[in-house]
Amino acid sequence: MMKRSKNKKPVPLSQLFKRILPEGFAQKRAEIEQFQHFFDLQESDAVFQMVKVTNVTGQYLNVTLPNAALSSYLRLHSDQIRQLILENFGVDLILKISTRPEVSEREKQYPKHKLSADFSQSSCDQMTTAAEYIEDEELKQAMKSLSKTLSKK
Repeated sequence: MMKRSKNKKPVPLSQLFKRILPEGFAQKRAEIEQFQHFFDLQESDAVFQMVKVTNVTGQYLNVTLPNAALSSYLRLHSDQIRQLILENFGVDLILKISTRPEVSEREKQYPKHKLSADFSQSSCDQMTTAAEYIEDEELKQAMKSLSKTLSKK
């Protein structure tokens, strides 16, 4: 067992991460949070509050929304948003809007279940018989394997 020197103090966790995180990380994080706060405060439109700011660069403000319809809606209002950002922050940024579906807590907890279809033994036998007439050997074997797998359920 290693003995700790009495003179050495434990290194704070923040110091450990300074070596790992890129230079300017704290500033970038603060900038992203500032724009996120801006969208959160836009009570005039509920869609604006669903925006997640993912990155800010010199020219671009990258944001995501949980579905394509909301992303399209935001694109329709991108000129209005750019104007609000210019008024509030003094920068003219191009909006990059993407869709990133959010996974619900329920989906995270329970893995997706395989769909189980109910196939009769007769259907499986017909599939095996049909497979015999397929010329492509790989496809023939795949059909037979599928038939065998479905008949076990």
